[in-house]
Amino acid sequence: MRVTAEQIQLFDAYARRYFGEDAVCWLFGSRVDDSKKGGDYDFLIETSLRDADEIIDQKIALLVGLQGTPQFEDEKVDIVVKRRFSTFKMPIYEIAMREGVRI
Repeated sequence: MRVTAEQIQLFDAYARRYFGEDAVCWLFGSRVDDSKKGGDYDFLIETSLRDADEIIDQKIALLVGLQGTPQFEDEKVDIVVKRRFSTFKMPIYEIAMREGVRI
């Protein structure tokens, strides 16, 4: 993986702060592949939060928090949020969970 242990720990801590202690996270995309160069940071967060407005607010707060750290400052970070109890399925959820690394 082309991400540091410090970045993983930081992202996990922020995800739990904003999406609850039961949040589950995956890193997926090009950063999982050591043979690639560059690329943004793609994360999937599975949360038990249900309210769409709250999820959007928490996602924005998480991104702002990450951008304020030296580990993610000026980095492009993409976050996909999956509601744990929703029956709505998107292909990106399956891809992230299948090809990504749970952190």
